[in-house]
Amino acid sequence: MNKSKNIKDVVQPTKWYSELPRKQYENYTKVGVYQNWFEVYRLPHNVYAIYESGHFQEVISFLILGKEKAMLLDTGLGMGNIKLVVEDLTELPVIVVNSHCHFDHIGDNYRFDNIYIYNDEGAISRAEKGLENCEVEENLVGDSTYIPYPIGFNPANYHIKPANKITVIEDGHVFDLGDRELIVKHTPGHSPDSIMLLDEKNSILFTGDTFYPAVLYAHLESSDNVNSVFDIYLQTMKELSNTIDVKYLYCSHNYPIVKGSKLKEAAKAFIDIKNGGLEFVEDSKGLKKYTFDEFCIVTK
Repeated sequence: MNKSKNIKDVVQPTKWYSELPRKQYENYTKVGVYQNWFEVYRLPHNVYAIYESGHFQEVISFLILGKEKAMLLDTGLGMGNIKLVVEDLTELPVIVVNSHCHFDHIGDNYRFDNIYIYNDEGAISRAEKGLENCEVEENLVGDSTYIPYPIGFNPANYHIKPANKITVIEDGHVFDLGDRELIVKHTPGHSPDSIMLLDEKNSILFTGDTFYPAVLYAHLESSDNVNSVFDIYLQTMKELSNTIDVKYLYCSHNYPIVKGSKLKEAAKAFIDIKNGGLEFVEDSKGLKKYTFDEFCIVTK
């Protein structure tokens, strides 16, 4: 392998906010800004992107509308109140699903009566216990947040509260929202419980963190064994690229929509890393970042 240079941190770039506002959002109707924290955009095919642009993760939760029900895919960082946002956007009954159990996707789980999660021991444990301040505080250091926190949020006490109730789901589970079905695809690698949701009718794949146009994490480790595994991630991407053919990927970080063809590009990127010989940058923790077209991959 060829190392090109060392940098301080491959996960959180210095002055990450210099890339904002991201130009793609000009293509969508901005519904509003809620609690001075959530930006909401109306996307094609009856979907709202609930975007937390003030934190370096730039996480996006999706409100997906059917004729009879709506689905909230992920509950965000838990710094603002996403439930109030959802209640303003729809009067439909809302199903809440976690794409996976990382902190920035489960922050407001506790505000809802029930959360659907993939049937994984680590994910179930996190949903039931939450995460303590010591497990998430590193995500608020330095310039991680560039706008004021929502009123009432105290970063010194930041933690993820337990969910009230969980319902486990398996690969192939179908959510019927009324004239709209979403099929669960188990996509381990980034985390063991990661899922995508396939909307065949609209040729959309909601990707969670398995793919998005930013830095893909294939390096994460935790004390509760909710770990990333590069080789599993690689196999998942290969299978997706060979079995899923959609026009659109609705992604959970940075900006919301990319072409479905990015799945094949991502699969090739993982294969090329595995084969060796690519240039990368390395940070002080020994993490390596490989850069491709519109996305990067971080490995140990």
